[in-house]
Amino acid sequence: MNGRKSTYRRGWGRAAAVAALAVSFLGGGRAADDPPEAEDAPAVPSRAPEVDWSPDEFAGPAYEDWLLGDPFRVAPRARSQDVPRYPRGRPMQGGFPGRRLLLTFDDGPFPETTPRLLEILEREQVHAVFFVVAGRVDETPLRRNGRRMAQQILAGGHSIGNHSYNHPHLVSLAEAGWKQQILRAHAAILSAIDYAPTLFRPPYGHFNGAIDRYLTYRGYTRVHWTYVADEFRGRTPEVMTRGILEQIRERERAGHDVGGILLLHDTHLRSVECAGVLIRRLKAENCTLLDAGDDDIWRFVEPGEFFQPEGQGGEESTTASSVPAAPAALEDARRWCEDHAAELDDIRKLDDIQVNINEDGFGSAGGYGPPDEGDAPP
Repeated sequence: MNGRKSTYRRGWGRAAAVAALAVSFLGGGRAADDPPEAEDAPAVPSRAPEVDWSPDEFAGPAYEDWLLGDPFRVAPRARSQDVPRYPRGRPMQGGFPGRRLLLTFDDGPFPETTPRLLEILEREQVHAVFFVVAGRVDETPLRRNGRRMAQQILAGGHSIGNHSYNHPHLVSLAEAGWKQQILRAHAAILSAIDYAPTLFRPPYGHFNGAIDRYLTYRGYTRVHWTYVADEFRGRTPEVMTRGILEQIRERERAGHDVGGILLLHDTHLRSVECAGVLIRRLKAENCTLLDAGDDDIWRFVEPGEFFQPEGQGGEESTTASSVPAAPAALEDARRWCEDHAAELDDIRKLDDIQVNINEDGFGSAGGYGPPDEGDAPP
């Protein structure tokens, strides 16, 4: 990230300026009463600087200028090549081969919990996707902390996606309303991190055909989830983790591919701590897999592992298949097992917690009631 603050102007004020410039060019020079140019004026470049852009690239800089109400730029804006982009892909939901998981967090950033989550992810060397509620990072004095946290998320090697502006049920809004939610959030995120998101998760997972087509038209890839922590019933990170693990086991028992997308929320401390417990439990399971000679170990991957451009790929396989981990990942896993050998038995005690998974994929545990009324998501 280059630290440059992205700006844009709305409305048609710039149209007049560009029109005047065009008239000046077509008229063959400056007006008679214009002041003479200074002899030492710097030379104007003969052409626009080269950028990574083509007219057909929806996620390119010129597209972003048009999307944000600045269609009259003479040249497309250069953009950072350090951040991976995943535009206009097939919807991601799960059922991917191999023990690969994409960790995602919704509804942040939140000053009381997101910094703690970033510490956990850095300690465990895991990257994630943060689907931010963009009203938390908009350019207002009250959102400065949110903007700084969004920048810290990106600096930590994580991805940021669009989760609407203030988390409404999009399908309950008129067309103009849900379009505004998408576009206003896009503008706020771009302003905060100088990076236009291309991943979108609809609030509550609810969308319809019109919203889906519009997202594709705007260059987005829609991301859902395979596994979700039962945050609104379980009270502890351990119970939540067991719920996720049991959902994975259910897919294994059914013979389906277990690779998929995990949904947590960085607005809840218990969800943040669940991430740390889950990561360590799966790393401990890798020790058992390695001892058995299985090189399809659990690993947390980048979105690119599951990204498929629109028109490619097919339906989920009906039989499970394995994907061996890269040699470097296997070596890291072996080293982790050696370094934490004394802790493995304690980590595995998590499996003693009994949970049940209903047909909706949610879990429950005996002796655990619903969370406190004030602990509901915003």
